[in-house]
Amino acid sequence: MIRSVGVWGACFDQGQRHPGASEGPEVIRASGVLQRLIELGVRLVDHGDLREDRAEDDTLDNRQLATARFSRATYEKVREILGRGELALTLGGDHSIGLGSVAASLEEDEDSVVVWVDAHADINTMTTSNSGNMHGMPVSFNIPELAEEFRHKGEMNWITARLKPSRIAYIGLRDVEEAERNVLRALNIPSFFMSDIDRLGVSDVVTEALRRIDPDGCRNIHLSFDIDALDPCDASATGTPVRGGLSLREGMTVCDMIHRTGRLTAMDLVEVNPRLGGCDEVKKTVESASLLIFSALGLRDLVSFHN
Repeated sequence: MIRSVGVWGACFDQGQRHPGASEGPEVIRASGVLQRLIELGVRLVDHGDLREDRAEDDTLDNRQLATARFSRATYEKVREILGRGELALTLGGDHSIGLGSVAASLEEDEDSVVVWVDAHADINTMTTSNSGNMHGMPVSFNIPELAEEFRHKGEMNWITARLKPSRIAYIGLRDVEEAERNVLRALNIPSFFMSDIDRLGVSDVVTEALRRIDPDGCRNIHLSFDIDALDPCDASATGTPVRGGLSLREGMTVCDMIHRTGRLTAMDLVEVNPRLGGCDEVKKTVESASLLIFSALGLRDLVSFHN
């Protein structure tokens, strides 16, 4: 059984254009997952939610400013939870929140490693991004070789880029821009695409990913899981679904294997968007998110959802 879990909701969706991911924590909470965790013996501490609503003038510039502010709030909240000795469970929210949560893990323990499970690499910079949407940039802000001066410098002067390229591994990639592919190759970042999972199997991929970033098996792990890593068959209520993804069972295996290391210290579960689907699609996506959480906490075999 894992130690105490500190959970909070990052009610934020201005890292991209589609509103609704800010409502992800609400629908995940409403599913009863937190109460079920308590019933299963998890020592759960609920730290509430943080929210930043969209400005009436919903411009890219305003969204970037809001993302910078919320990233700092995320960093401070996750540091607070980690400082209490709790596993930090962040319910998103779009994946821009990973900027602050990963920075907090590395501030707490600079030797931590990151497993980023996602259809996308999220390693664009302000220069390489075609859209300027910061949910596609959270990794780059944490890597010294990629960190660029933010146009609103005063809003980002809190972050110190500490993530070594050799200490992050991607799992589930399949929609990666050419500029991002070039970065992954140039920095030799361990990157496992869906073709690798098809060829090797998900268990071997996770084993190899962990071997690459933590060869001695001793470093704390930050797991950042974007629900769009799953195939839309299992999680369609999300902002950028991409066909050909992880099955729910494969996603649960990733989470379970990381739990079994005994070194998971933080988890982000992001990009559930209840506005992007009917009732059945949202219900299925939330159930998938819940099962990923249960698996990351070592409870995979104790829960199930029925059609």
